[in-house]
Amino acid sequence: MHFQQKLYRAADDQGGERRFCPNCGQAVTASDEFCGNCGYNLLQAAASQETTATSTSSSQSQSTATTTQSTATQPTEATRTANVNKQPTLPKWAWITIIVIVVLIGGAYLFGRNYYSRANQLDRDISALKTGKKGLAQQFTTSDPSLKLTDKTLQPLVNRFKSNRQSLATFQSQLRTGSMTTDGLFEYTVTGKKWLLFDKYQIKVKPLYAKLTTNRSGVQLKINGKSVGSSNSNYYEHKFGPYVPGNYQLLASGTVNGQLLQNKSTVYLHQNNQRYDLSLKTISFTVTGTPKTTVYLNGKSQGQIGSDGTLAIKETAWSSNLELTGKYKVGGSTVTSKTRKISQSDADGSVSLTFPGVMSKSTASDYLTGLFTAISNYTDSGDLGDASDDDDKNLDSYFVDGTANSDYQGFMTMAKGYYKNDGVLSVDYSPSVLSVAPATKQQSQLTYDVKYDFENSKDERIQVFRYTATLEPSGDSYKIVKITPAQKIRAYTSTD
Repeated sequence: MHFQQKLYRAADDQGGERRFCPNCGQAVTASDEFCGNCGYNLLQAAASQETTATSTSSSQSQSTATTTQSTATQPTEATRTANVNKQPTLPKWAWITIIVIVVLIGGAYLFGRNYYSRANQLDRDISALKTGKKGLAQQFTTSDPSLKLTDKTLQPLVNRFKSNRQSLATFQSQLRTGSMTTDGLFEYTVTGKKWLLFDKYQIKVKPLYAKLTTNRSGVQLKINGKSVGSSNSNYYEHKFGPYVPGNYQLLASGTVNGQLLQNKSTVYLHQNNQRYDLSLKTISFTVTGTPKTTVYLNGKSQGQIGSDGTLAIKETAWSSNLELTGKYKVGGSTVTSKTRKISQSDADGSVSLTFPGVMSKSTASDYLTGLFTAISNYTDSGDLGDASDDDDKNLDSYFVDGTANSDYQGFMTMAKGYYKNDGVLSVDYSPSVLSVAPATKQQSQLTYDVKYDFENSKDERIQVFRYTATLEPSGDSYKIVKITPAQKIRAYTSTD
């Protein structure tokens, strides 16, 4: 049931303008037609109050009818609330579209945050460096406007990392754990934004400058095949740069005494103001070694060592990185010598080429002396206990497989035979080294002569035989693997 209420004037409303809604008690003004809170019809309520005041004598039935009619004209509280609170709504498809867009935007952001993370950007940059990927220059920057960063100018750095994978791993590790490499040449830094949201990283490279020097006028200087200068005096210095750190081919070429000389070198440019000497110097020396060994100087053939065991190298271009090697053919195989670095102290001297595992001539001479001392002692006494050299090294210790070696057994039979031969008063063995050549498996081929001096009751007989023994390293010494059959060189008597 709805009870009619009066429009009450506010206690502090002296001007008579403020009122209260009779339905909900909300403050209203005299000019309001409806209550802003519940939607109640204020004009009709005011009219109803006036009718009630002037009709106090009306019957109860009329008052009840008026009240009923007044109530019928007011909207119900639920209707008023619905009218006031009713808001516009979106269709279902619109809500689905909004949700999909939000999900896509969120997913794209998460993907971008991962893709453009510092670690992932660095991994992509390292991968590009490893392969020399096209467009590599976009991942680099520099503070020097004179340094033009292109795929071509970055190629020396790519070549450096290709030739030295460990240096690339170190480079990546240092940029991953810090912002700069320990040499101060590279910095991984933020240079902008990607999609206005994510940091853009680039490798900031420090440009390097260096100096080329040469000692003769008219020398052409080249870096990676590109001419960078020509000397005009016997002491010339050319400053070049800026360059990206990396491997560079340096070349100086000129004519000296009618001979075209070149000084070339591959350098790792990683220090500022480094000086590189490309002087055109000449050097002469003599190579000693195994006859028929082909000699190479920095990979270029210089000829073969002659039968006298020497090869003369005359007026060849000098550089600080001259390296001498030799190759010797053994059957269908080729044995390579140890590398010998040439220094200025070798000028006009001799340089020996040696092969891994191969004994030197002096070692071979000492070895043969000990071997035939043991044989001579056994020949003189016929006692196996005396078959040792002056250092008490037993004869069988000179052979692979010891007493089971067939060449050992041959020497023992020979010496025993001389001992038992009553016609032979004494035998003197005199070995001499002819040559030592490399063999396969780091073995040595020792060619030597042995002069046998037989003294008997009638005269002194001398015979010379030639042998080639194959030896292999054994600890700090060598052992005989096998010996070729003896070749008789000559025979004569003391009376001849």
